[in-house]
Amino acid sequence: MKQTPSDHLFVVDAEPASQETARRHLAALGDVRALEGSRDLLLLSVPPGAFSANSAWSRARELLGSLGTVQPVLVDEVGEHHFPTGEISVRFHQPLPEAELARFAEHHGLRLRRRNEFIPQQAVFDPMDDTHSYIPDIVEKIAADKNTKAVWANTLTRFRRAS
Repeated sequence: MKQTPSDHLFVVDAEPASQETARRHLAALGDVRALEGSRDLLLLSVPPGAFSANSAWSRARELLGSLGTVQPVLVDEVGEHHFPTGEISVRFHQPLPEAELARFAEHHGLRLRRRNEFIPQQAVFDPMDDTHSYIPDIVEKIAADKNTKAVWANTLTRFRRAS
């Protein structure tokens, strides 16, 4: 399912000891509160239409500085919100040997977190420079790699029961 970066909702990942300072810094941009259902994530809400998704992310990143990371909430085709964790899953056409996985990660500025134990052609990565990495752009770039079959941002998602 296609996911589009929100232009007004952002996930903020800051160490618990830095969260109050992060909230104060980001308050200049919008409302900051705990992300319901997560342990340590915050949700930044910028007034809708005030910025493009990328420019709001850039401004939030500047305000946050080294206190943590910020990524846009991803919105799917039916309007459901998906909250990026900072990790990216990649499914290759075939399982890659360790050396090839390492080259792939280096080429894309990623760090290998783990292989999927049930699907050998799948691995999980995160950006080497997570404070300056815009997850939607990384996913798009990796999706164009000839070795990949599928790429997606790992997210926290709230599901609702159909009545």
